[in-house]
Parts: sequence; C-alpha cells; structure tokens
Amino acid sequence: MNLEQYKDKIEHAITELKRLDLYLLDSDTKLLNEAFDILYQREIFTLYRVDKSLHNEYKFMLFSMLTKHSGSLAFLAIQILASNAIMAGANFPKREEYFAKKCGIAINHLRAPVTVVSATECDGGYKLKGMLSWASGYKIFDTLLIGFHYDGREYEAMAEFKSSENFRVGEVATSFVGNSMATVNIELDDFFVPFEDVVSSKLMGNYTKAKSVSKTVHFALYGVGVGAVEALMDREVKEKASKELNEIKEQFLNTEDGAVMDGLRIKLFMLIQKIVTTGMVLYGGKSILIEEQMQRYYRELIMFNSNGLNSTIKGLFKAEF
Repeated sequence: MNLEQYKDKIEHAITELKRLDLYLLDSDTKLLNEAFDILYQREIFTLYRVDKSLHNEYKFMLFSMLTKHSGSLAFLAIQILASNAIMAGANFPKREEYFAKKCGIAINHLRAPVTVVSATECDGGYKLKGMLSWASGYKIFDTLLIGFHYDGREYEAMAEFKSSENFRVGEVATSFVGNSMATVNIELDDFFVPFEDVVSSKLMGNYTKAKSVSKTVHFALYGVGVGAVEALMDREVKEKASKELNEIKEQFLNTEDGAVMDGLRIKLFMLIQKIVTTGMVLYGGKSILIEEQMQRYYRELIMFNSNGLNSTIKGLFKAEF
C-alpha cells in the first residue's frame, strides 16, 4: 500500500463518516464506536504492513485529514496505531491474531520512576498488581496492551479489555472533551498474563530512554489547525492563518531534534489557539453552540496538548507565559 493508495482509503472512509452526526462523536460512545469501525474496516490502521521508516508520512496524512472531523476518533487512532506498531516492532508471535482485533494501550506508567504495576511469576505466566490509568476506548477496543515491571525489567503484554474479578474497570471519567472515548482506570489484582501473551521484555528505563522523537501530537494539533483554518469566514485572517500554520508544519516535518520539536509544539499550540479564538469572535456568539466546529476545536486543542506532557514541555509553557 503506497501513500496514494492510503490517501484514497482515508478519503473513502471520511465519505462514510460524513453520513454520521460528527459533532456527536465527542459525547456518544456508541456513535464513536460506529465511526471507529468504519476506519477499522477500511484498513486505516494497517500501517504494520508499511515499512517503519515511512510511518510518519502515513500518519501525517491520516491526522491531517481525519482530525478536523473528530478529535476523539483521531485520539483512538493514535492508540491503536501505537499498540500495533509495538507488536510489529517486537515481532510478537501472536501479532496477527491481535492485529485482527481492536487494540488499545495503557503503558505510559512505564515512564514513572517507580513501579506502578508489579508482577510475580507463577505457573504459566505472571500475576499483576497495580493500577492502569487513563485507558481509553472501553467497550470500543477489544484488547489492551499493558505494561508492568518484573525483576528489574519492563514488560508489555496483551489483555482482554473487559472487566473481571482480577481486572476491575472503574467508572468512566467525565471530562469537558472526549467523553465518548470512555477513559477508565483499571485495578489489577493478581491479574494473570500467560507467557505467550507477553509482547516484549527489556531492562527497566528502556521505554523512556529509547523513546524516539514522536511527532504524533504535532500531527494531531496540526489537524485541529487545518480544520480551524477551513472554518474561518474572514478571508484576510484565513490567508494569514494558513500561511503561519504551513510555516510551522514545514519546520516540524523537517527536524528530528527533540528540543526543536518541543519548542515547535508550544508555537503550534499558541498559533491554533489564536486562530480558533479569533475565528469564534468574528463568527459571533453562536460559535458556542455544540454543533458548531470552532468550540469543538478549542476543546480538542486542549485535549491533544495534554497528551505526552513532561517536565520539559511544562517548563517551556511556563517560560512562554
């Protein structure tokens, strides 16, 4: 599947999506699930069939086109693409079985300086204890890629995303954006993971050290910006906004420097926030209506920018302020 073929797949999927009440995808889990199935069935998430060196090109294409229609849908796309990429990269023996399912991810706690989810070895596998936080896509994803520590190593493993006695799914979090994603915390109490469902095992700290410069948040933010520019009614503002957004896009596409990427993230956020705010003011008070796009872009801008925060990015935002 080359890039042009992938673009064609996305265009056909978006044509189907437009038959739905897209503004409801932020609040209606069943409708979001229906939209997710459209992308899944159109094989939008099969980037594991594409050479890893090309993934950024394909993901930029996807989020540039998709995010303006639904940030919640784009957020779930980030999740399944990440879990599939990890299984493919680790040559997980059961990867084809799990590629055939809708898979979420809950491994960010591996970045923590302490053990959040611990394990003890038992007959045939491991028993896990701890809390998985911020697991999105409950009752949308079939399975979940989870992380844990054992004997000085960090592991990634597959689990069914279903509440049980040892895998206790908490209440769905209520938030001002992305309620439809059904984000939950999960308490693991001697939850059994068989050896055959372990995806990878590496020395503790590897997840943080080996984490490459990710552009996914930039892609998603840019997608919000594209939607906001298209929604602008004022020609002068539209031209200026489009020019400045494209300038930042060219910069983040053409760098692999982590420090530069962090700085561009702040610039990108500030620019899009300004575009959305100006657009809402010029459009008038009706811009706050739930079916209008700009108020959704405002909320989704905050949602994507809250993803992957670390002390460096927080410090840059504080300095900017």
